[in-house]
Amino acid sequence: MIRILTIVFASTALFHNVFAQNSQSSTGSMRIFSLKECLAIADSANLDILLAQSRILGAEADKKAAFGAYLPQVNANAGYSRRLNELGGGQFNIGGFRAPADQFSLSSTANINVFDGFAREARIDATNHSLDAIKESVKQTKQQIALGIYQRYISVLRAVQIVEIRKENLSLGKSELARVNARFEAGVAQIAPVYAQEADNGQRELDVIQAENQVAIAKAELLSAMGLAPDMKAGFSATDIPSEVKPEIISQFKMQFSTLDEVVNSALKNRYDLSSAQHRIIAAKSSVEASKSAYYPSIGASGGWSWFNSELKDFDVFSRTFVGLSIDVPIFDAFRIQQQVENSNVQLQQTELEYKRIEQTVRTQLQTGLLNLNAAEKQIDITDRSLKSADQNYLSAKERFEVGTSGIVEYQTANTQFVTAKINRINAVYNYIDAQYQIKFALGNL
Repeated sequence: MIRILTIVFASTALFHNVFAQNSQSSTGSMRIFSLKECLAIADSANLDILLAQSRILGAEADKKAAFGAYLPQVNANAGYSRRLNELGGGQFNIGGFRAPADQFSLSSTANINVFDGFAREARIDATNHSLDAIKESVKQTKQQIALGIYQRYISVLRAVQIVEIRKENLSLGKSELARVNARFEAGVAQIAPVYAQEADNGQRELDVIQAENQVAIAKAELLSAMGLAPDMKAGFSATDIPSEVKPEIISQFKMQFSTLDEVVNSALKNRYDLSSAQHRIIAAKSSVEASKSAYYPSIGASGGWSWFNSELKDFDVFSRTFVGLSIDVPIFDAFRIQQQVENSNVQLQQTELEYKRIEQTVRTQLQTGLLNLNAAEKQIDITDRSLKSADQNYLSAKERFEVGTSGIVEYQTANTQFVTAKINRINAVYNYIDAQYQIKFALGNL
């Protein structure tokens, strides 16, 4: 047990030291990111978040336009025309008058919608809730991106620890090769162990290359999720996410959940995507009311001033000021209003179904997260026992090989099992932490 704890603490210290050394590369240009910095950068630079936020401007413009329906529309117009042919239109009247070639005009009109069957009120309500829906959707997008950052950050730390285990294993293999080669040269052992160890070292080198490639891929994916260039030279702090999970942490986290129904009810209150869907339902209902308003008569008022003359003078003589009132009563419009109402009802039904789909997704995410959490708890317990057994088996096989009572294949097999047990332990710990983040995201509390 003491040896196991020593191995765990030594591996953690080695991991932290190597991580720090990697961050201070010879180029001097590598930047080290903390988890908090990754989240903050993604919040302001991730393209999905920026795209979601851009929709707010359009929704605010729609809201302003809906309010504008209460305001009058004012237009001004100025015109000038000249007849190019002298005789065209130049008939003479009894007094010998010829129509002038120049014509000037000025006008200004204002129109206001007095009553439109409550369509304005419905549209304002729809645009308000559409704007709220988009804002809630932005918050949900940020939560989704945050989950991706957590998971990719975990992937980087996991991959880095596996690289160190692979490198340590390769270093031990090289030392073992030197030892068996020296025994062969001294004539106390055959050549077969040398060949066997060289072949095993080749596999260990391949494992190191593959592990290093996984680190590069994990870093590129994390940087891309942050909104940065994936080829940027970057390191990531190893202290922001624990590399071990203590039993009391497992108990405390599990105590937060009593039954699935209570967890689901909590999620339904906190999830931004469900809140967004609720706002979209209300907006769709308002759109239905706006469509039905076309069945009502509409009343409009207008007023204005106009002037027309052949010269820029006598504005008081040739101008007129007017006001008007109009009532438009729909009698038969070839079923266009009915079509609009039906389309709005279809949109409402689709929005309600979308809410149910999101609710089902939330339940699935919660169930999946809880199952992953339970599986991860079992993995932690199993890998803990497996690591202890693999360590003892490795020491035993190594001792038998050194005294010549067993072959190198048995020793290499025990070493492979020990390395696999250490990697399984790392995976189990990070799988548990990942499952915690999944549940927090499903609950809307990430």
